[in-house]
Amino acid sequence: MSPHRKRKFRRWSLRIILIVILLPVTALAIIRSAGWLRMRKTDREIQAFLGPYQVNAVNDTLKLRGRDIVYLKTGMGEQKKSALILVHGSPGSLDAFLDYMVDTALLSRVDIITYDRPGFGNSAFGFAEPSLSGQADILIDLMKAMAYDTYWLAGHSYGAPVIVQASIREPRKVSGLCLIAGSVSPELEPEATAWRKWIDLPLIRDLLPVSMRVSNEELMSLRQDLIMIEDDWDRLRMPVSIIHGTKDVLVPFENMQYVQEKATAADTIFTKVFEGESHFILWTHEQKIVGELIKLIGRQR
Repeated sequence: MSPHRKRKFRRWSLRIILIVILLPVTALAIIRSAGWLRMRKTDREIQAFLGPYQVNAVNDTLKLRGRDIVYLKTGMGEQKKSALILVHGSPGSLDAFLDYMVDTALLSRVDIITYDRPGFGNSAFGFAEPSLSGQADILIDLMKAMAYDTYWLAGHSYGAPVIVQASIREPRKVSGLCLIAGSVSPELEPEATAWRKWIDLPLIRDLLPVSMRVSNEELMSLRQDLIMIEDDWDRLRMPVSIIHGTKDVLVPFENMQYVQEKATAADTIFTKVFEGESHFILWTHEQKIVGELIKLIGRQR
């Protein structure tokens, strides 16, 4: 290759490398500055959603473990003795469950509570609680603050291990668990791979949309956190419902088998398999999931 061609080749190679680097960085900066991927609704938007429905709703803030945690509670008529708490995934916020919060079939049986987990929604947006144990602390304190006799817990994706750990520690307060596309197996959860560590570097993390940064912070330690509770599943003696899609590429379907193998002391195990469905069954099969929740709630210990 002639010297002229070599220089031309180097110039074009440098341009291509710069484009490959600058394009994603520029895209992240635009997304961040525009406020996209915030994945949360304002109080006004939540109230506007609830407006047409005949439900009693409380949208308020509790101080839990030194954090301001925003929650939404709905009910019909007088307060019931039991409540269903819905825990969102990562990233996410309480608006993931808005349609469930106004479902009259559920509300005829229990009051329903959901909340913005730390760092998401309006619960100190951007300030993560990176440990599963810390997430369980918040949920346990929420149960104590709400002061119902018993609770049914349902968690989607990362919300599933949160309710598992909370139930392991407070089994007497929990009547049953529902794991929806739950990431609970340490063997199936990837280690904190190089790309997760790379995007946690100061410059890169500052460019990420806030909800994605918080999500990365809590997912980095999830595998190790799940290993820590592997030997505690026998404390779950309440009914357990497992719901998963076979084509879930974010949280492998094999998590269902893991729960069946670990939760051997459970009163009953219900399973619901969505053939060919993805991680987003929480929204694409809402009424069927409501049916599974009703089945679980009907199984009183």
